[in-house]
Amino acid sequence: MKKFTFWRNAIISELYVVDAATEEEAREMLQAGEVEVFNEEWMDWATDDFELEHVEVIDPLYRMVKDYESVDKLVE
Repeated sequence: MKKFTFWRNAIISELYVVDAATEEEAREMLQAGEVEVFNEEWMDWATDDFELEHVEVIDPLYRMVKDYESVDKLVE
């Protein structure tokens, strides 16, 4: 058995509300990370395909030990 890890990118819309004297100051605050996101909304997938990140081979012995149920538990 194998464990597969996939990823794909999503498009997220973030809304920021900034209190500042000028637009330039507001943009500087945004770039510096001084403003927290006000609202966040998932929009769409950026790509249609899933990208394979990692494949982990799961040893059958590991699976057997992990899935093992004690005989004592079965008797109860």
